Amino acid sequence: MGVCDAPCQRLDRRLLINRLITIPTRHLLHDWSHQQVALWQLGKFVGGCVLTVIVALLLSHLLNAVAWDPRGSFVGTYIQRNAMIVGFVMGFAIIPIIYTISEDALSSVPEHLRAASLAAGATPWQTAMRIIVPTAASGLFSAAMIGLGRAVGETMIVLMAAGNTPVMDWNIFNGFRTLSANIAVELPEAVKDSTHYRMLFLAGFVLFVMTFLLNTVAEVVRQRFRKRAFQL
Repeated sequence: MGVCDAPCQRLDRRLLINRLITIPTRHLLHDWSHQQVALWQLGKFVGGCVLTVIVALLLSHLLNAVAWDPRGSFVGTYIQRNAMIVGFVMGFAIIPIIYTISEDALSSVPEHLRAASLAAGATPWQTAMRIIVPTAASGLFSAAMIGLGRAVGETMIVLMAAGNTPVMDWNIFNGFRTLSANIAVELPEAVKDSTHYRMLFLAGFVLFVMTFLLNTVAEVVRQRFRKRAFQL
C-alpha cells in the first residue's frame, strides 16, 4: 500500500505546484512585454544567486559550529584558487558568446522548414531535433569552437584564479597552470637566450599550433555541416 501511495503523493504535489505556481506565472508572463519578461528572468537569476550565497553562509556557520572541516578528508587537498573556481569564471566568460551565436544560428533557420515539419504531423520536439538542429548545426558547431578557442587561449582568468601550481592533478580543488599562464608568469623572469627562455617560446609555439589545428578542424567540420544542411 505504501509503495502505491508514494507515486500518487508525488503526482499530487506536482499537480499542486503546477496549479498554484506554474499556470498563474505562465498567464502572467503571457500579458507582459519582452522587456518585462527579461527583467523577470533577471530577477530570478539575481534571487537565485542571493539565495545561494545565503545558503553557503549558513552551511559554513553550521560546519564551524560542529567543528567539521571537509578539506583534507572528504574532498582531499583544498586550495583556495583551484580548478573549480576557474571553471565557474570561464563559464561566465564563454557561455554568453556560445549562447549568442547559437541563438543567431537557430533563428536563421527558414520558417518554412518549421512550418512544413509541423504540418506533416511532427511534434515541436521532433521538429527541433530533426529539422532545426541539423539545419543550424554549422552555426552551433562554430559557437562551440569559438568558445573552446576562447578557453584555450585565455590567460588572465587562469592566471588570477588557478593558483598557478605547475603540477596537474585530478582533484578539482587543486590549482594548475596552463601554457598561456605559464608564459605570462615566467617570461619576465627568464634570462634572454637561455634554455628557459627558449622553452617558453616553444610553449607559445605549441599553443599557436593547437589553436591553428583546432580552428582548421572546426572549419572543415562546419563546411560539412553546411553542405548537409543545404541538402535538407
